[in-house]
Amino acid sequence: MQEAPYNAHVSLAPLPAFLRRLIRISLLMLHLVLGVTLAGVVFPLLRPAQRDRIIMLWSQGLLKVLGVRTRTTTPPDLPGGALLVCNHVSWLDIYLIYAARHVHFVSKAEVRDWPIAGWLARKTGTLFIERERRADTARVNADMRALMQGGAWVAVFPEGTTSDGLGLRRFLPSLLQPAVELNCPIVPAALRYRTLAGEYSAAPAYIDQINMWQSLKQIVGEPGFIAELHFGEPILPNGHRRDLAIQAEAATARLLGLTGISGAMPAGTAPQTPADPPA
Repeated sequence: MQEAPYNAHVSLAPLPAFLRRLIRISLLMLHLVLGVTLAGVVFPLLRPAQRDRIIMLWSQGLLKVLGVRTRTTTPPDLPGGALLVCNHVSWLDIYLIYAARHVHFVSKAEVRDWPIAGWLARKTGTLFIERERRADTARVNADMRALMQGGAWVAVFPEGTTSDGLGLRRFLPSLLQPAVELNCPIVPAALRYRTLAGEYSAAPAYIDQINMWQSLKQIVGEPGFIAELHFGEPILPNGHRRDLAIQAEAATARLLGLTGISGAMPAGTAPQTPADPPA
């Protein structure tokens, strides 16, 4: 798969951290206004493919505003729907994936009521799940099946929570069931964040019980960092969803350059982010 170059933007690295925060948060407010206008006024006038293109471009713009340079491989070209599975580090993961390809994320139901973010999530086709209701998984799985049968991609984070990005947690199998039933390809993906010098960056990690505002300040105060997203070869289901979860986890681990699947990474548990599936 071909790798795309870093996205270009004006660097704020030479500026003091407080000034970087001020500029980026101001630009972010303007970008959110643009997003609300597009979703509320323009989306109803467009075809689905046009809306998908706008979501991709808006997400690319958001990453630039926040000082994120992206490096991605090209998603596999599949004739129909697919289930995307990926490791989970930050709320930025959602927009990094959106910037590469439109998908329908599975999100905890609480996000639906969040100001602005919840409304935008609904407009971009997010599926919401009641984590406290075990029976709700069947409903969401049915929605996932319908989307994938229609040729759409659905994305889940099978770890069930965020991590510091240095390892990989065990993949939970519950939301892989629609792919098994449809014999639909599963596309593994792996993402990581680096400093501008190419070293590991902890700035985007949504862990240690920090809230969204604290996370945002941490991100926009950085000189900048690099987000890498790599797509693997599709996996065709050939057994039980638990076996499929193991295969997908191993594929993601290989993309991350890990020696093996961990399933026991000791990194601290984080508050769940907008696209977290239920544990």
